[in-house]
Amino acid sequence: MDLDPIDQIFEFERKFYVGSLPDIVQHAHRTLIIQGYVFAEDGYAIRVRVTVPDKEIEFPDFHDETDRFGAYERRILSHAADSVSTAWITVKSPPVSAQRYELDQQLDVSVALNILQRSPRIILKTRHSVWLETDGWEIDEFHGQNAGLVLAECERTGPVVDLTIPDFCETEVSSDLRFTNDYLSRQPWTGWGEAFLAELASKGPYFEDYHS
Repeated sequence: MDLDPIDQIFEFERKFYVGSLPDIVQHAHRTLIIQGYVFAEDGYAIRVRVTVPDKEIEFPDFHDETDRFGAYERRILSHAADSVSTAWITVKSPPVSAQRYELDQQLDVSVALNILQRSPRIILKTRHSVWLETDGWEIDEFHGQNAGLVLAECERTGPVVDLTIPDFCETEVSSDLRFTNDYLSRQPWTGWGEAFLAELASKGPYFEDYHS
């Protein structure tokens, strides 16, 4: 199998914290994403992901005492398993200057589901994909242990410079490892979200300066 040139297996994206789902998602394409981690440390990660396109999922209430350690996410996985359309295994490096190594390989769906059912570190989110001007945006609405967190990402085939940042983006978190999915699988938003919001209120928003 021929690999892509090295400059084509890097992703270029910028990520932003969003306080609540913007109205624009009403017209978005939706995908349910369930992913678990085989390895994740210091921003390096090996993950397995399955997707369920545009499916209405009834999300039950999350209970701290019974739904920890991925139990909630595995319940949703079991409910959605018959509708999974794609499965991937991905190797990623930490983000540096809005750039991150990412190598994907498609997996057999049954293999991916079996790995996820055995994973204690699972991320569950609905991805709302929209176009704003000439850029594609992905607005991720997290569930389960990360319920209440909404992040927006803009990805390009090259450095994301001269970006028009939508008003719903409250602050940039492109270089904040706490907002990588692998970190959130270990340290869910429900445990530190309030502290981050207090930090944001104290310091104010921050946006990185990337220009061509």
